[in-house]
Amino acid sequence: MIDESKIDVMLDMNDPDFSTKLITAIGAKEGEVIEVTGPQFTRTDGLEVPLPVCDFAKMPDLAEETLLAIGCQKWNEPDQNGNVTWLYPHEWFPHLPKGLDIVSITGSKATFDPESTDNGMRFGALSFGFKRSVM
Repeated sequence: MIDESKIDVMLDMNDPDFSTKLITAIGAKEGEVIEVTGPQFTRTDGLEVPLPVCDFAKMPDLAEETLLAIGCQKWNEPDQNGNVTWLYPHEWFPHLPKGLDIVSITGSKATFDPESTDNGMRFGALSFGFKRSVM
């Protein structure tokens, strides 16, 4: 069991004694397995995402099954207005049209610009997409 009262310790992973200090900091017992995980960047569903051949303005009208089949990913549950944010596949970044209205995972609205929009991904999805009403 991890001693949560010791979680506030700041460690430097370049310290040669890092592993010893980590074990002490979390209160691990001798022989106890410690598993460290980081963010997942690539898709885990094995889907080979097709290149977008679509009118992006009409994407909110597509069926949920279609959106999933073309690689879009649902970000959240419906909000108070019944809208869900759908994320574009990372593979689409170079194909998105400049000037496309987008919604980020934080809910902020923006205009896509390949020069300035972040292309980071998690689970194969960009951190932005579009809102779609639950039908």
